[in-house]
Amino acid sequence: MSWIESIANKTKQTSEITEDSKNAEEVNINMWDNIGKSLTDTWGSVEKSASETWSNIEKSVSNTGHETINAIQTWIINLIVKAIQSCSTEQDRLEIIAWLALVREILNNPELSTRQKATQIYDLLDSRKAVGVIFRSVGQSVENYKNADLPLAVKVAIPTTLAAATVVGGQGVGIAAFGTAIGLPVLLLIFIGAAGITAIIETFFSQSESKDYISLVMAIIATDVLLRETKKALKEAMTSEPEEPKPFKMPSEEQDLRDALLNMNPYDFERHVMSFFQKYGLAWVTKKSNDAGIDGFARHSNGLIIVQCKRNAPTNPVGRPMIQQFKGVLEENEETWKGYIVTTSYFTREAKENALKNDKIVLIDMDILIQWHLEKFLIEENI
Repeated sequence: MSWIESIANKTKQTSEITEDSKNAEEVNINMWDNIGKSLTDTWGSVEKSASETWSNIEKSVSNTGHETINAIQTWIINLIVKAIQSCSTEQDRLEIIAWLALVREILNNPELSTRQKATQIYDLLDSRKAVGVIFRSVGQSVENYKNADLPLAVKVAIPTTLAAATVVGGQGVGIAAFGTAIGLPVLLLIFIGAAGITAIIETFFSQSESKDYISLVMAIIATDVLLRETKKALKEAMTSEPEEPKPFKMPSEEQDLRDALLNMNPYDFERHVMSFFQKYGLAWVTKKSNDAGIDGFARHSNGLIIVQCKRNAPTNPVGRPMIQQFKGVLEENEETWKGYIVTTSYFTREAKENALKNDKIVLIDMDILIQWHLEKFLIEENI
């Protein structure tokens, strides 16, 4: 019998503890702390593949007992809700909720393995300070589980279950990992899940507004002061028949990648380009035609990003008139942080000179777009 199976069986027996056993609480908790540490040390000395490790994590958690796991989930969800409510600004709260919506899309993706989902959650975290702050707060509360207002059986199960769940990639990190970034994917993947994230979102928006990604986008537009204050034409473009970004599978060889981008349907190209911005916050694509001439929007923590996409032939460059029109939209909407023009061709010399007159404009030609695919996309490197 493996360590995980042995501990899982012991947890089931312990779950029958009643309130009459409260006098033995400290002894039991210390015992399980030691077992959890032993489990961590044992797994830390064993080299296992990431997929096998995650399989054992999920098995261990599922064997803990449905009611106990539900109690732990509810407790952690309440910790997250309270942490979000304690944010000092509405913008921070919206940033966290938007980030959770992106995580929910990852968790709902059937094409990703558990390990891949964990990796993508890490990548999404990046430099989001507000998200980091609230999860550090949650992690500290998880570490301090002994002082939580929880049934004894749940308290006894927590160190074992969490210790098993923090064995990532064959290396045990213990309960203390929940105070760091390494515990974040575990909390969301194993203990929260897509349904739990939806429950958190629904705490801040009505149920009818948070059923899907686009509905959440609309809810945040209605709530976010920055987005509400955009001028009429831009606001209409922003809210008229939005679509979710969609990353399309692309070749890994550069020439094949160039050909694939050039042969994309123009609207698919827009959805594909906006999927890069989705990594930094809520992003969406506008309807196929709108008066503002904007193809996509993204809500970065620094402000609103507007994007215009031109899937042009290599011999059809973007010229000065288009830059001038785009610059007019930026100047009319001062709350816009950055404006990207993304093309599969190139920009004329006059277009580049005109763009330099407004430091909000970022020009992305085919060569840079190829870098986005073959290297990591970072907004900060393009501003």
